[in-house]
Amino acid sequence: METPCSEDWNLLAGRHVQIRKDGHLIRTGRVDTVTRAANALWLEGHGAQLRTLFEKAEGYTAWPVPEEQERSGR
Repeated sequence: METPCSEDWNLLAGRHVQIRKDGHLIRTGRVDTVTRAANALWLEGHGAQLRTLFEKAEGYTAWPVPEEQERSGR
C-alpha cells in the first residue's frame, strides 16, 4: 500500500521521500530542510544529484517512503 502524499511538509525533515509533479516521479531522496512556512523543502545532494529546492507553489508533492522500505533499501 502506498503512503499518502504529505500535506504538512514540516513532518518530513529527515525523512526519505518521493517528489512528484503532475503524477510523475521527479526524484527520491532525504529531506534536508523544510522552510519555516512549510511551502518548500530541500532534498539532500546524493552522488551526481545536487541539493535541490522543491516548492509546493510549483506543483510539487512529497510522498514519504514507508520506513520499512527505507530500511530495506527498496
